[in-house]
Amino acid sequence: MSVVCLLCCVTDSFAKPKEYNFELTCSAKPDLFFRDLPQALVVTASSSVANDKIFDASQLHKKFQKLFEDRIRITYTPSAEEFVEETVKRYARSSGIDLGYDRLSDFTLKVNLKELKFVLGEDEGYSSAVLEWSLYNPEGKLVLDGTSRGRQPIVYGTKVVNVIAKFLDKSFSDDSLDKAYSKALAAIDWEGISRNLSTDARKKQEQTQVTGTGNTELEHTIIRWYILSNPSGADVSWRVVSSTPDVRNTNANFVGTTPYESTESFDIKGLTAENAGNVQIEVTCERAGYLPQKKRFNLRQAIDQKEISAKFNLVKESDE
Repeated sequence: MSVVCLLCCVTDSFAKPKEYNFELTCSAKPDLFFRDLPQALVVTASSSVANDKIFDASQLHKKFQKLFEDRIRITYTPSAEEFVEETVKRYARSSGIDLGYDRLSDFTLKVNLKELKFVLGEDEGYSSAVLEWSLYNPEGKLVLDGTSRGRQPIVYGTKVVNVIAKFLDKSFSDDSLDKAYSKALAAIDWEGISRNLSTDARKKQEQTQVTGTGNTELEHTIIRWYILSNPSGADVSWRVVSSTPDVRNTNANFVGTTPYESTESFDIKGLTAENAGNVQIEVTCERAGYLPQKKRFNLRQAIDQKEISAKFNLVKESDE
C-alpha cells in the first residue's frame, strides 16, 4: 500500500475494511543440549492473546488509530495456541528432551502465552512477549514455574506513515516479533526442567518412595512378547514407566532384534494387582537410518491379555 492510498483510507469514510494476514515465526535455537534424560515431557499450551489483538496501534495518532479500528484488520496465523505448542515442542526436542504423551508417567510442562504485541508508536515501536510456564511431576505436583519475557525495539528509519504503508504491503523488513517471542521462549528455565527430568533427580525420588518387597505374585508374571518391524532387523528394548511409588522406573533394557518373540517374566519389584494399572511398559524399536519409535502398553491390560505385541512401521531419516 502506498502512502497516498493509506491517506485515502484515513479520509475515506466509505472505504471497506481490508484484512491483512501475517505469519507468526520463531527462530529460537537452544544454546544447551541435554543428553540421556530418562524422563519424557508432555507439553500443553494455551493463550490469553487473541490473534487479532497482537497488532497494537494504541500509541499512534488518533487518525491512524481510527484507521486500524474501522478500515484495516490485522491478524496473524497460525492460532496463538497452536504457535506456542509447536514452538515449545520444537525447542524442547532441539534441547535433547524427549516428548511424551502420558501425564501419569511423564512430566508435564504447561505454557500460557500471556502477552504478544507488535506496537507501533509515533516515534518508535517495539514487540514484546510474555510466557507463563509451570512444570508438574508425574504425580501432578508443581515442581517448577516462572514467567519469561522478551522485548525487541522496532527500528523505523523513516516517518511512521511510511512504516505503516510498508508494513501493510509487507515490504517493511522487521523481525522484532520473532525476536521478542524467541527471547521469551529461551528464557524459560530449561536447565531447571532438565534437572527434574534427570536420572539423579528421579533416583532420589525413587529411593524415598519405592516400597516393593520383591515377593508379590505379579512381579514374576509370564508374558508373551511378539514385536515386528518393517523393515525387520531393528533393535528392541523396553523399560518400566511408573506413576506409583511402589514400582520404580527403569532404564531401557535391550532384549533382541525384530522379529522378536519370547515368553518370559517381567520381574518388576513391587508390582501388585492394585497398582498394575499405574505402570506402563515402553517398547522402543530402533534401526540405523530410521527414526526411533516408541509404544507404551498398560501393564494391567498386558497381564490380562498375557501378551505384548506390536508392529513398528519405521520411517527413514531425512537426508537433510
